[in-house]
Amino acid sequence: MPFILTLMLALFFTACATSNKTPPPLATTPPPTTPPIIKKHQLPVSPQFHEDANDVDDLIDVSDISGTYELEKGVDNYKTVTKANMIIEKLDNENFGYYYAVQDEKSTPNAFFGIFRFKNNTYYNKVIESDTTTSLNDNIKLVIEDERLKLTVLTSYGRRIIIWDKVINKTLIQDTELTEALKDAKESYTQIYKDKFADFTEI
Repeated sequence: MPFILTLMLALFFTACATSNKTPPPLATTPPPTTPPIIKKHQLPVSPQFHEDANDVDDLIDVSDISGTYELEKGVDNYKTVTKANMIIEKLDNENFGYYYAVQDEKSTPNAFFGIFRFKNNTYYNKVIESDTTTSLNDNIKLVIEDERLKLTVLTSYGRRIIIWDKVINKTLIQDTELTEALKDAKESYTQIYKDKFADFTEI
């Protein structure tokens, strides 16, 4: 009898000890790793695409408008233009110096000169602010069509609109008054614009 009691007690304590053991942790599978999402603005960009906005015109094939032009038709502040000649010369890829003379049937010729500046796919009138600084004025509109130019200039009195034909393989019709006015315009253009062009700073 004592032997049976001892055996039962031994089995009881063995069972209790077994039930109190902590089960080993279950093996877990790590969650799958997801590659980070790269947003568009985080993508690396080649330095060649970081171009200054002012350099865009260098990528555009600017038409060479240099040459000698004569009047096709025009009006100057509501008066019909009867005679006109214009010279345009290329200073660089975006700047074209010009001088011209126009005359209506009732007045002496008037001379004009300056620089057409090509920027942002548009021609502007380069205006001198000081001896070495210039700015751009949008008081002109220059339209190119084959060998013809349409020049519109906004003035304090109205508009000057002239359609010019490029002179090719022929000389200008000589007119004493117009020739003298064109000569004066050339001298003024050369002194004020052309000779100082290399020193200009655009603001």
